[in-house]
Order: sequence, then C-alpha cells, then structure tokens
Amino acid sequence: MENVIAMTYGKALFEAAMELDKISEIESQIRDLDEIFKKEDTFLKLLKNPAVTGKEKKSMVKQVFEGSVCEEVLYFLYILIDHGRMGQYHAIVKNFLKRKDAWQGEAYGKIYSAEPLTEKELAAFEEETGKLLGKKVTLKNRIDPSILGGVRVQVAGKLIDATVRSALDGLRDSLRFMRQRGNTYESET
Repeated sequence: MENVIAMTYGKALFEAAMELDKISEIESQIRDLDEIFKKEDTFLKLLKNPAVTGKEKKSMVKQVFEGSVCEEVLYFLYILIDHGRMGQYHAIVKNFLKRKDAWQGEAYGKIYSAEPLTEKELAAFEEETGKLLGKKVTLKNRIDPSILGGVRVQVAGKLIDATVRSALDGLRDSLRFMRQRGNTYESET
C-alpha cells in the first residue's frame, strides 16, 4: 500500500504541474533532485534533521538549487521542509511519476516467471497486457522459481495470474470444497 503522505504531496505537485502546463519541466527537475538526494544522502539527512531549523534548511536549499530548478520546485521543497516531509521525497517523486504515467496512458509493472523471458516474449506480454488495460505497458521480468510455469503479471493495481502454481492451488481448493460437501468423483459402472 502506498503511503498517504506520498499520495497527498505527489497528487498536489502533479495537479499544480498540470495547471501550470509544466509537467515535463517539473518531472525532469524532481527526477534530477531525486538522483542528487540519493547520491548525496548526507544532504538529505541534513534536510530531515530536526536540530536544523526550517529557516536554515530553506536557506541551504535556496543556495544550492536556486537558478537550477524552477520556482515551483523550489517552493515545493520549502513546503516539504515546513511540514517535515523531506524524508518522504523519494516516495513523493515516485507517486508524481505514477500519476504522470497514468495521465499519459502508460503503466509500469512486473511479470514474474520461473525462467527469464526473452525480449520477444516480454514484448508480446507487454502488448497483450496493454490491450487488456488500454494503455502502453512496460514490464520488468522478475524470476520466481515457486511459479513452476506460466506467468504472473502485476500492473496498474491489477494481478493477472496464469501460473501453474495458481492452477494447482485452484484445483486443490476445488477438491477440498467437493470433499467437504461429500461429493465424490467415482465413476458409474
């Protein structure tokens, strides 16, 4: 489950970007900042540190980023500082990007298989999943030996389970249900 803070701030930033017609610019800048904060985690730790005042944090952010990010992104960082939300920056960016992709009719997900899929197989699954969802779908292949065979696709909050494991579990559950009801599969002769 996605965290409420990331959803709230990600939505607010995306809606502001749409309203200002600056989706691409803001996306690019918050991605760049996300990379900076990942590489320079000591700077992000400083911005999260409660011993440093909000005024000092904003001054540092202004000194480092003014002129390299638009005013809206700079003010967004100020808001996160004021509300003690810099620790959620990565999740907020992720939520913003998810909203942008949905707005553009794109979806990203994972496809689990027992063995690695070829590029051709992966492309075919992306195409078929895209047809089902009515979106352009990009999938990342993850290996899960417990699947036995088939695939499990997780995208846009949906799960498509076409695995052998799922079929076997379904068969087992059906047999248990029949046994509980007292039904048998004996042939008549």
